[in-house]
Amino acid sequence: MRRFRALAVAAVIAGLALPARSESPLPAALKVLGTVSGAAHPLANALVIALNLEDFNATQTYTAHDGSFVMPTLRTGIYKIIAVKQGFVPAIATVLPTRADHKVTLRLDSDKKSARKSANQEIWELRGSLPPDVLRELDFAMAEPEVAATTDENIPRFRAEMLSLTGVANQTASPAFAQTAVGVSTRLGDSSWQVGARANMQRFEDPTDSVRFGPPIAESAVMSVELRKDTESYRVASTQSSWLYADPSDERQADVRAHNFEWQSGAGSRVQVRYFEQDNLFRETADESNLIEIASDVPIVSTRRNEFGVTFRVAQESVGTSEDRFRVADVSANGTLALVPSLIVHYGMASRIGMQGQEWAPRTGAEWKLTENTSVIGSAMVKVLDRDTTTLLIPSIVFWSEDGRILPKYAYTVGFVSGKDESNRFSAVATVTAVDAPVRMVFTDAENQFWDGLEVDAGDVRRDVRVAYRKAFGKRFAIDVATTAGSAASSDPNALAREKVYVTGDLQSTFNPTRTTIAVSYRDIQQPRGEGEDDYRSERIHVRMAQSLYLPIDIKLLLGLELARAENSPYLIDTLTPEGRSKKYIGGLALNF
Repeated sequence: MRRFRALAVAAVIAGLALPARSESPLPAALKVLGTVSGAAHPLANALVIALNLEDFNATQTYTAHDGSFVMPTLRTGIYKIIAVKQGFVPAIATVLPTRADHKVTLRLDSDKKSARKSANQEIWELRGSLPPDVLRELDFAMAEPEVAATTDENIPRFRAEMLSLTGVANQTASPAFAQTAVGVSTRLGDSSWQVGARANMQRFEDPTDSVRFGPPIAESAVMSVELRKDTESYRVASTQSSWLYADPSDERQADVRAHNFEWQSGAGSRVQVRYFEQDNLFRETADESNLIEIASDVPIVSTRRNEFGVTFRVAQESVGTSEDRFRVADVSANGTLALVPSLIVHYGMASRIGMQGQEWAPRTGAEWKLTENTSVIGSAMVKVLDRDTTTLLIPSIVFWSEDGRILPKYAYTVGFVSGKDESNRFSAVATVTAVDAPVRMVFTDAENQFWDGLEVDAGDVRRDVRVAYRKAFGKRFAIDVATTAGSAASSDPNALAREKVYVTGDLQSTFNPTRTTIAVSYRDIQQPRGEGEDDYRSERIHVRMAQSLYLPIDIKLLLGLELARAENSPYLIDTLTPEGRSKKYIGGLALNF
């Protein structure tokens, strides 16, 4: 009886809200997105349910770290949007099919006694229509006795996407390239298990080779498969990249291979096994090595005010020129404590135990909310115990935004974050880091210049500033800007003043009425080389446009332009022309269905 009463109430509301004119058709599908927050900050990993009140089919998703969520496309109908998280009273909003796009803001109350009785009553009236896995989440959050439930079978869903790009240079001596990306995801039968697979392949041809489909001068392939159910997921990924160096003495080729297996449960528990192999990755040290590591994150305490967890990593690396096996174990403890709703304190300790000695580095940080939408953040880490720096140092490779695999001598961060939601946000973060082991930083972007990077030496101090800005102008136009500028130089006063400089910038704008997206990216790297050699510098600008063709299935036309300039480049891909300049015209299609 309660189910029919909830449906009747929603139907009456829908009848009052729908347009009176019959010539205004209902949208064929609904797009629902939004945010979930608590009293003071966004809530990550909150379960969000879209319940169709016609057939009581439930669609689920989870919020990201910033509290945002995006529902899969829903067929037209009346929906109850329910947000659930342990320790909070669920919140509900109603979505009516009066338009195609809906943005929902849900706020969860942490005090069950102060929750509105009508909201609790509405949850209980809908319980009989929810599948068992959703009921388990509701029971865990509300701590109420379980009631009987009747469920409908999940409807299998299938989604796929494909992208194909070709770049043609204006000079025959510049390499052309081709890129293909494919992704599919589906639900396994009538269960709640979902499986997805993605592949991305790139190939840069050698214009000096007369052989058709001969050996490329650079290529990359990425493949990943993920199996997911509720908050549990299994992921396998494999990456392989290679490129040629412009070394007149020999034809050296760099090869990088990585294989990952990852299991994750909930917001905290994670286990990862990683194999990494490289050959000639670092230009100055033409050696090969392979590494295998096992890492895990284990939450110990998780409440509304306090979180504490432990992370460990065990790795073994073999270098081709050495018979030794380099073994290292990392153990880190991290905690978060909300002293008051406006002040959150982070604390922890990072340690590394290896054959070269022990390293210990305490760290702390804080997030202070100046207003409801504005915060100041800061963190500090200082190594109080270090290993013997005269022993052999093994270079490592990290992505630009990844800091977990390196343990610097010290690192300080201060930043400012402001924004009322994910679509209107500004952040500025400054970082100073002193590295004590050689690192190759890879700058990743939409074009994946996988062969280019910045080599930071042991003893360098890295300083950078990162600024990001997002703004949505109603539902018609949105802009996203991110830029980073920094440098790395030796801290030794007796060393030569040879500074490494890098500047990155990305801009993306979307105009919804015409379904047009424009993306611009900029990369500038200046890298000193050996004694007596001129500095290496590369500068790249990419302009991409995606335009929907307004067909029954989502097909976009992709157009682009790439401008590149390189001086004294060690990579063959940049030195095929004496001028070191190239221009590429890019075209392709993207398909989603």
